[in-house]
Amino acid sequence: MKRGQFKIQKVSNIGTSNTIMSALTIGMFDLIDFAEITKEEKDIIKKTNLNIAKHLTKAEKIAIKICSAIENKYKSIEKNGIETQSNDRCVTIPNIECLDDVRDFLKYGKQALQEMVQIFNIFLNTAGSLPKYNILLQEIKKQMGENDPIYITLKNDHDSWLKYFLDLRSAEEHPTTMVPKGKEFYYDFDINWSEEDQKWIVYFPHFYEGTSIYELLKVSVHNIFTFIEEMNILFLQKRMPSIVEIRKVPNDRVKDYADRRYVVALKDDFPVKKTNS
Repeated sequence: MKRGQFKIQKVSNIGTSNTIMSALTIGMFDLIDFAEITKEEKDIIKKTNLNIAKHLTKAEKIAIKICSAIENKYKSIEKNGIETQSNDRCVTIPNIECLDDVRDFLKYGKQALQEMVQIFNIFLNTAGSLPKYNILLQEIKKQMGENDPIYITLKNDHDSWLKYFLDLRSAEEHPTTMVPKGKEFYYDFDINWSEEDQKWIVYFPHFYEGTSIYELLKVSVHNIFTFIEEMNILFLQKRMPSIVEIRKVPNDRVKDYADRRYVVALKDDFPVKKTNS
């Protein structure tokens, strides 16, 4: 045997116990193999989903870290109250040291969405490279019609938040042109005295236009993951052999299918039966 004939390289420290990694790799690869597309197209879709999973799990780690820090800081305020000095003339403002990592969160989220464009290109025969989903939405309407499940799902469930998320990332990349003059891209905790209410008001970390950083982090990973998974499934369904279809496994049955969220089944095989796969 030739030395070095086989090579092993770790590409991620996130295993398939992570739902994102599992759903977009092992779970998705099974479906891709069933699709009636070329081997080259299958390889591209698999590689793209793996890259997306790596970007999105990085974003997820950042979101968990920042959200945990915000939660802990607020619990401290609730427990210990507002810290002041000099007869309340000076107030100590809490800060989140890792808050600037929200920039990387937006970067990894956009990278995941940008990778996904390659999968749209395969099924729509387009050649875009940027995550301009408003343009892709119109292309889907043109090719498939406004009653197609892909068009309906993208327009009704994802179009709005996609635009906001990508605009926010663009504002982070180009603050001089997109962030109003005199404003920062984001703000940490703030505390001000309200004469009207006669109490201290705590303001959570937020972006320049007022959106809560905590809320954005909480929903965006789920939004991106759901979008990626649904678009994959809807596109692949169109290329399945005529006798089979892709079905979602009920949440309480996922363990029975080795943590697979979707499976391929015969169209007349209702309900989905337990397999040994």
